[in-house]
Amino acid sequence: MRKAILLVTCAAMLWGCTTLSKNYKLGYAESMNRNWDQAIEYLEKAIEDDPSNSHYRIALLRAQVSAASLHMSAARRLAADGKVEEALAEYDLALHYDPDNRLILNEAQRLLKKQALVDEPPPVEMLYDPPVKLAVSDQPITLSFRRDVSLKSIFQALARYSEVNIIFDDGFRDKPFSIDLTDMSFEQALDRLCMSSKHFFRVVDSRTVLVLVDQPQNRMKYEQMAIKTFYLTNIDAQEVQQPLMQMIRAQQSIPQISHNKAINSITIRTTPDRLKLAEQIIRLWDKPKGEVLVELEIMEVSRQKLRELGLELDNYGVGFAYTQGVSEGWLGLGDLDLGNADNYSVALPSAFVRFLETDVESKFLAKPQLRGVHGEKIEYMVGDEVPIPNSTFQAFAGGGISSTPVVNYDYKNVGIEITITPTIHSADEVTLELDVKVKALAGSGFADLPIITSRQVKNIMRMRDGETNLLAGMLKDVERTTLKGIPGIKHIPIIGALFSYTDQEVQQTDVILTITPHILRSIPLGAEDYRPLWLPLEGISGGGAGNRLPRVRGMVPTEDDEMMDVIRGDPGEQAEGRNRITLSPPGFETSAGREARVNVSLSTSEELQNMTLNMTFDPQVLKLKAIVRGNVLARLGDNPSVLESIDNASGTCIVGFTAPQNQSVRGSGNIVTLVFETLAPGESVVAVSSVSANSARNRPVTFNSSTSNIRIR
Repeated sequence: MRKAILLVTCAAMLWGCTTLSKNYKLGYAESMNRNWDQAIEYLEKAIEDDPSNSHYRIALLRAQVSAASLHMSAARRLAADGKVEEALAEYDLALHYDPDNRLILNEAQRLLKKQALVDEPPPVEMLYDPPVKLAVSDQPITLSFRRDVSLKSIFQALARYSEVNIIFDDGFRDKPFSIDLTDMSFEQALDRLCMSSKHFFRVVDSRTVLVLVDQPQNRMKYEQMAIKTFYLTNIDAQEVQQPLMQMIRAQQSIPQISHNKAINSITIRTTPDRLKLAEQIIRLWDKPKGEVLVELEIMEVSRQKLRELGLELDNYGVGFAYTQGVSEGWLGLGDLDLGNADNYSVALPSAFVRFLETDVESKFLAKPQLRGVHGEKIEYMVGDEVPIPNSTFQAFAGGGISSTPVVNYDYKNVGIEITITPTIHSADEVTLELDVKVKALAGSGFADLPIITSRQVKNIMRMRDGETNLLAGMLKDVERTTLKGIPGIKHIPIIGALFSYTDQEVQQTDVILTITPHILRSIPLGAEDYRPLWLPLEGISGGGAGNRLPRVRGMVPTEDDEMMDVIRGDPGEQAEGRNRITLSPPGFETSAGREARVNVSLSTSEELQNMTLNMTFDPQVLKLKAIVRGNVLARLGDNPSVLESIDNASGTCIVGFTAPQNQSVRGSGNIVTLVFETLAPGESVVAVSSVSANSARNRPVTFNSSTSNIRIR
């Protein structure tokens, strides 16, 4: 029978030992050492052995999340060091453990784009074009008025050149004026002319422009206004309303801004240029906050030792009393007999021999993962709530004395309470504002109320992503020794130990805390966020396109410049091809003995390494005096490789250039200006007979070209 009971007991003990599998224990040990990859392997094996065990599944999920965060941090460090292949391998492991994490996937895709040298397209800037735009060509015009002429006639010449109607306000006053409008588009030339003459213009329709005197009343009457609603996703519309008003307000225009709290939006009414500035500011402000995952490991180790040894008396005192004839505390004097020993009683204390020693050790471990937002508090508390009575007195009836006690209970947290406020920095660093409170019960005091001890640490630390900090030393060590015995005898060696009682209690408690922050999402900042925003100029007159300053190119002045009548060329030629050589003006009329200029302009989307132009003219009517270099050749440096050849006998000229090594020419600009002398009445066509050009990759580039018709009277 005894053998059977022993076998059953051993089987029960073995069953209790095998409740947790070996693989789970190994996985748990590896997770404690932060070896997440090995921990996942063991935990997966444990789940294969027991698929229905929820504890195994929770442990595996936690290990996978931690492993994904660890590999993502490693991938970021490798990417910052330029090790793209290794970083992509770490991202693959992180996605293997946490495939639903969109943050890891997005970071891996951005890294793949950088590896493939695919630049992300810049954010498309919203264009605040007016509702009605002029239907004019973007081809540069050439009008130069070196001598004072009628201001109104300059506007009219510009209108005839671009086939636009110009209407003048009643306050317009004509005056002598001179200006150079060389190599500008129509809107740039009109804007420049209005700005110089203290006027501004407004577009009436696609072919009509109204020119007005730049006065405050005209500005208020004809100022273009726009309204737009911005829907905010990361900042509060009410908080941004006043700062935005201060940023975009101008001296002559105060914007109107209202917010809608229900949908978190703001609506702005102001000029188009200020509205564009407001959108740029909102784009810079409306950024999502960064997120941090803080891993905590909290371990509380406590030890309590108690030893009771010796002879303990229930009452350290001896009682002596006279008992003969005593009734209810009164003694009759007739019965008094002090000489008889039987009339006396003595009370002696009871003695107990105690020999007790206890040693209690306890360990508390918690490993929470707290996710928080930049600048917001993260609170974590583990422990118990202890009820503490709070008595108040109130009257039993109205108007009476407050004598009836009413007991309420306040619940106090006892345990470990942690408050963390993270702040994310741009250099993959996190500042943690830490507040740790450790509270514990320390016995009971008056009226059996609990006594709560408290230890608190406040600290601010700055840590790198993935760095671990150890916070220890929150030690509580209490040692209490009580010696009870008979005075005089308890201090006698050996004999005193036999007639005394010693009560010794030792309490030791230590709290160890490790903190590891992981940056999940930083504040998204790009190159555009670090660039300044240029404010539109105030108090400068101009046109209706946000006071754009035109693109001004230099021109060599002459003594014989005069106002020229414009003969417009074929508009269909302006739409041929993206690579084009343009001769401007398309045509004009002048008299013999004068100087005539033809601009040779380039427009290309290719990277040009070299180019050669062959141009022809009628040598009986025109004589080429000089070739003036333009801004395209100026881009090639101080001593560019340029070919210039003039043959007036055959009526040809050659212009060519070769870009220096590691340089190329792209875009639009003026190559040269041909300066002719008109010889006799007649008509000559200046044309490009052939173009030879090669790209930076040594591939031929084809060009379309236009002509310029010069009529001499």
